[in-house]
Amino acid sequence: MVLLLALSIVFLAGFNLVCWYNLRQLRRIVPAGGISGEAAPMVSIVVPARNEEARIEACLRSLCRQQYPRYEIIVVDDESEDRTPDILQRLQQEYPDRLRLIRGAPLPAGWVGKSWACFQGAQHARGEWLLFADADTRFAPTALAAIVQYCRHQGLGFLSVLPAEEMLTRAERLIIPTLYVFYFGYVPEPLRRKLPSFHAASGQCFLIERRLYDELGGHAAVAGELVEDIVFGRLVARHLGHAPVADGSTVISCRMYESSADAFRGFSKNTYPAMNYRWWVLLGFIAHLLLLFVVPPCAALGGLAAGIPEWVLLGAAGYGLGVLLRAQPTWAFRLPRGQIWLFPLAALLLIGIALNSASWSVRGKLQWKGRFYRPPAEPLPGRLGEP
Repeated sequence: MVLLLALSIVFLAGFNLVCWYNLRQLRRIVPAGGISGEAAPMVSIVVPARNEEARIEACLRSLCRQQYPRYEIIVVDDESEDRTPDILQRLQQEYPDRLRLIRGAPLPAGWVGKSWACFQGAQHARGEWLLFADADTRFAPTALAAIVQYCRHQGLGFLSVLPAEEMLTRAERLIIPTLYVFYFGYVPEPLRRKLPSFHAASGQCFLIERRLYDELGGHAAVAGELVEDIVFGRLVARHLGHAPVADGSTVISCRMYESSADAFRGFSKNTYPAMNYRWWVLLGFIAHLLLLFVVPPCAALGGLAAGIPEWVLLGAAGYGLGVLLRAQPTWAFRLPRGQIWLFPLAALLLIGIALNSASWSVRGKLQWKGRFYRPPAEPLPGRLGEP
């Protein structure tokens, strides 16, 4: 036990240093001033929508009010079964010069719904740049100008923008901050540039030059991916050498899930596919969560009960380093702080989600928004666990 605790402390100390370094390198998008029509490239905003009656109106109204001279909004209704089509028709009548509504074609074999909707939207786009936004995002009036100006100033052809996540349920507050830990805490940015498989994009919002999008094959290149944003980010990294990410929490917000049950289902849909359906990656994921975040506090409590001071000291140190690792992105992104101390519970919840995701995959029950998907017969290249 002492050896396990010492090992966890070494790893956690290293991950804290990596997280500190990566967060210092992260750039923040700030609200922009006006941008002239001559200097503004045409931007096509593509919004895929399936059964989004609760959120699509707020998203589209925020996009229709952008203080940017040259842009269009293309929303693709992906065979919605709720009131989404009615809401879209009403908004199109309200914003006829800004909003274009595309009725999505039936989902072809081998495609995942979101990639198919994004692909169709891109085919109708007239912009030099494409901005893909989820239906649960909301944009400040200066958001589009700020993102475009940032990309042009930095000379970027691609940018993932991380929104401010609105987390109102316990499950969200436990899970979502942990995802920041995974991205910023494990791989130093200079090393990530040499390892494209450790890159990812944020499907909630990313901007890409149309030329680059077409060179990559667009969403057809990730047609069957349930985690299309992660894999698309890795394609960008392979092509450009990196897939840049910026903090857009001052100009974009997102309400990802409406309940803890929705969060559990949503992350169950993503987790095992993100591991490329590799059982050994799943086992490594579970083992590392137990070793780093569950064993130390359990050992500290067990040491108190059994009168073993080494366990108490090392377990408390490991727990403290885990809390510090969880706290760093919380401070950087201004996330809710009440769950910082519950990192072990978050780890156990993520283990449950990973096992449920694997179970869905094995039984052919991967599901999202009323559709069921089966994993591919062979693992796909360019994923976690692949060279």
